[in-house]
Amino acid sequence: MEPRRAYEQAVQIMQTASDLAAAAALLGWDQETYMPPRAADARAEQLATLSALVHSTLTSNDARELAYYFESADSLDGELDDTEKRIAKLFAREVQRAAKLPDEFVRRKARTTSLAQEAWKRARAESSFELFSDHLRRVVDVMIEEATIRGYTEHPYDALLDIYEPGATVRQLDPIFDRLERATADLLDAVARSGIEPSDDVLHAHYPASAQVTAARRIVEAMGFDFAAGRVDLSAHPFCTSFSVSDVRLTTRINEHDIRACLFGLIHEAGHGLYEQGISPRLERTLARDGASMGIHESQSLFWENIVARSEEFWYWALPVLREYFPEQLGKTTPDQMYAAINRVRPSLIRIEADEITYNLHIVLRYRIEKDLIAERIKVEDIPMMWNEAVKSSLGIEVPDDAHGCLQDIHWSFGGLGYFPSYTLGKLYAAMFRTALLDQMPEAPSLVRRGEFGPIRQWLRAAIHQWGRTFEPAELVHRVTGRSLTEEDFVAYAWSKVRRIYGDV
Repeated sequence: MEPRRAYEQAVQIMQTASDLAAAAALLGWDQETYMPPRAADARAEQLATLSALVHSTLTSNDARELAYYFESADSLDGELDDTEKRIAKLFAREVQRAAKLPDEFVRRKARTTSLAQEAWKRARAESSFELFSDHLRRVVDVMIEEATIRGYTEHPYDALLDIYEPGATVRQLDPIFDRLERATADLLDAVARSGIEPSDDVLHAHYPASAQVTAARRIVEAMGFDFAAGRVDLSAHPFCTSFSVSDVRLTTRINEHDIRACLFGLIHEAGHGLYEQGISPRLERTLARDGASMGIHESQSLFWENIVARSEEFWYWALPVLREYFPEQLGKTTPDQMYAAINRVRPSLIRIEADEITYNLHIVLRYRIEKDLIAERIKVEDIPMMWNEAVKSSLGIEVPDDAHGCLQDIHWSFGGLGYFPSYTLGKLYAAMFRTALLDQMPEAPSLVRRGEFGPIRQWLRAAIHQWGRTFEPAELVHRVTGRSLTEEDFVAYAWSKVRRIYGDV
């Protein structure tokens, strides 16, 4: 077989799989935005069918033969360029990974998780873990089965981590998360010693819903999100989904007495959206048209939400913009006051409402529960007590009910065990990318102060976005920063903020 012909055949298979996956994603987006409640059972079957079709496409005899060819060929040089070779190797890896999962399992998993999502919505609304526990038990059983099918060397959770963060392992993450937890404790001690409590009352004035969405749209458009190739809707849990480079959907949520929910929710999802819109069109409808990993993807949303939008410089530009929509609420607020209010360190029950510093404690909690579930060290019914005790120990807060505790996130209902570590990995990557950006573009803070986001967006696109999945996360991070994953940049960044707001503690 000639490399060029083999590659062209692989592209045809990837295009079919990509189109089917896009159709499934569209149904998933609709499920979270506009689908009527009684459609849940039918939607579960539709998603199961499409998931099975994607799987059968990637595990066909032709796909397996091509994967074997790409994996065994000594060299694809001569006819394929470097990007094509990387796509071919990615194709081989994904086909071999998919081939491990039986069609029956893929369909059963899709049906189980689709029904679990609807059960989670009801349970959260009624704040009753009991209404969700049977569904979660079935999801956990499926994920334990998947870890076994996929295979692992040391820990069954490694097999699930690899889905979202290729190459990551418990052995690698445990010491990083332990050091990060200790550093967070030191930061919280410093904040407590300072005796300073910045006021955040301005964030909790009344902000009408329609004006919030309009203002947030304006800000993310200034960041560079292309609304001719995307849209914004509301959902219970903000997310970004993409069907192509030219069709990227964002959602956010609204709290009329907390401007952060809509504004930072949309900035966060727009960070994901900018990544999706920045992937090279050459990768369209291939397996490479996605982020390098969930952690890398999360680094882009967190780069915009935290590194940019929670910076002091950002508020010299953004506050006048928001005053146009909320003159009474923000008329007397200064950029310094807004910066301090938004970066106030105060433990929170809700992960997505947590400040930058305590947020990682929420992730470490979920990571440890997931590890123990998959290793079968704990049972599903143990989760509420384990959760509540950990929150009390690490954050010093009593959990009042399940909705504010172990039911607050949708991820377990869709089978996303192994997903949560990506959020903290995203923070660590974002801080490392910030260091690299400032080394190469020291004027970046001044650009943010003027609302000139184009050069920063282009730097991210050239360094990260355009490559899609053609580089694995560790390889991409080393290309951009010259270093391997570390928590040190984030810890230094966090200390700089604490000292700016709370004094030299």
